[in-house]
Amino acid sequence: MAETFEAVPDATFESVRFAAHETGQPMPYFWTSAPDPDRIPGALAADETVEGSSCITSGGGRRLYRIEWQPPVRVAMEHLIGERATVLDAVSESSQWHFRLLFPDQEAVSSTHDTCKERGLPLSIQRVQSVEEFASTNNRDLSEEQHEALMAAVESEYYSVPREMTLEQLAEKLGVSHQALSERLRRGHRNLVTKTLCNPAQSNGHEDAGVRPSVIGHR
Repeated sequence: MAETFEAVPDATFESVRFAAHETGQPMPYFWTSAPDPDRIPGALAADETVEGSSCITSGGGRRLYRIEWQPPVRVAMEHLIGERATVLDAVSESSQWHFRLLFPDQEAVSSTHDTCKERGLPLSIQRVQSVEEFASTNNRDLSEEQHEALMAAVESEYYSVPREMTLEQLAEKLGVSHQALSERLRRGHRNLVTKTLCNPAQSNGHEDAGVRPSVIGHR
């Protein structure tokens, strides 16, 4: 989606997790947001990696799109999740994709890494965690980016009244776009509220998904 990000650099795409997706169409649904959301349809239509797209609904300043990928993207995803991996999260920020994947064991993680390397797919592993590590360090289910953004906001007096730092200044400090930072803070707030204030029944369908075995980050 390089062409889409070039046309709409501040756009973010956040995958919608379902129990199953259509056969041959990995990750078809995405919530999107951008300062000028009307530019997204044209960008997707001109993107060589996208076979087709349609806006399904909108709400809360975001739009839900169904995206059909071109065959090369499907093949790349098959390499990424070929070892019985499950995509827990897929988020684009600042023209980069960040994946959080669930693997059945460590061997599957190593095999996927080797396969992507052999196929020339750029893969940077940020963290691999066991069930125990994940449960102890991610009890509120914040990603590293969300944790960094929230902590930086607190330390920079972003939440003070009056604010000591604007969103744009904080984004510049972190080296990301203000739209990307806004999305990180929003998802972080939602995850914290869901984990700390909502009961299990209320939290269904949100970003948190409880304890997971080996998790790998991909950028």
